[in-house]
Amino acid sequence: MSQSPLSLRMVQEGWLEVVMRRGLIFILILVNIFWHGLMPVCSAEPPEVLKQHQLLQQREQQIVAEIIQVALALDRAQREYDFVQKKLAETHQKIPAVREQLQHSEKKLALCREELGVWLRHFYIEGQRSYWFILLGAVNLGDFIQRLALVGILVSRGVEDINKTLDSIREVKEKTNQLALLEQQLVNQEKRLGQIVSQTQALQASQQKILQQTRQELGENQSRVLLVVNGLHDALKPLETLLERFRDAPWDKYRPDRLQILGTGVRAEYTENTISKLLFSGEDFSGVKASFSNRLFIIQGINKEQLPFAIAGELSVSGENVCYLPKSITIGDVTLTKELVTGIGGKEGLTYPVGLLMGWRLKAITIEEGKAVFELSPVK
Repeated sequence: MSQSPLSLRMVQEGWLEVVMRRGLIFILILVNIFWHGLMPVCSAEPPEVLKQHQLLQQREQQIVAEIIQVALALDRAQREYDFVQKKLAETHQKIPAVREQLQHSEKKLALCREELGVWLRHFYIEGQRSYWFILLGAVNLGDFIQRLALVGILVSRGVEDINKTLDSIREVKEKTNQLALLEQQLVNQEKRLGQIVSQTQALQASQQKILQQTRQELGENQSRVLLVVNGLHDALKPLETLLERFRDAPWDKYRPDRLQILGTGVRAEYTENTISKLLFSGEDFSGVKASFSNRLFIIQGINKEQLPFAIAGELSVSGENVCYLPKSITIGDVTLTKELVTGIGGKEGLTYPVGLLMGWRLKAITIEEGKAVFELSPVK
């Protein structure tokens, strides 16, 4: 049966409309895939960012670990710079006061020497002969005793001048040593600041080199790697806080739960509650606590994105440094791969200088179930 031209045209127009409608739907699907598939890489929330690390390839995870290591080292260098700069300012403030005290002590010493000189001249030129005349002029025993007491008073004045002069000499010597110590501290602190600046510049150069290599190797994929870096960097800040707080924690305010004297050394035991107060006291660390299990030191808390996190690792002492070797890192429901955790911590772990705790040198830390044992030795 033949169709009229009008009906044929209507069929063609209907087919064209179907094709256009299907094409439009296809385009919308592509746009939707792009929007929901690629855009999260650029605007993902923290939980999604952390999950993306599991999708990274081995080389990408290695790059993440390298960048985070440098970022944490830069954070540490900045905090060390701020700490030394604060101490430097305190030293600058102390020096004028000590110098003024030294000048006052020197004036006091000069006055004491002058008074002592007057008495010595009197004693050697006139005093010895006068004292004999005073004693020999006695008319009876009672008069002699009174004259002897008078001579004793005159001599005691001289002895007092001698003692005052010796005290002034010791005071001048003490203030001189104190001023010399402060000036040496000033030199050492300025030298340390210079070292930190050089270290920071080297770290920044290393960071730029890694980022440049990342751009060359990954191209457009670098954005998701850097997004993971930023998420992990924020999540690992409590770990750096732990290492820093070992030096700055108020150890004198929280006594050990148990203290045992071992020869010349001391064995101090801290429970989880006490060590949490020590290391994470303050508003900035509310909700962060420490725990001990299977010889691991565990940091637990809620980060600023309201995600629970747990960082477990081995805590040890190497010289004057506290070392923390991460073994596992969990943020929300995401557990970082073993390779990434190892890359972040490095072979020897994250280290931080401690120096002295309560005036004692930290020799070792042993993690036991529910407590940490610190072995301390006196400073030689």
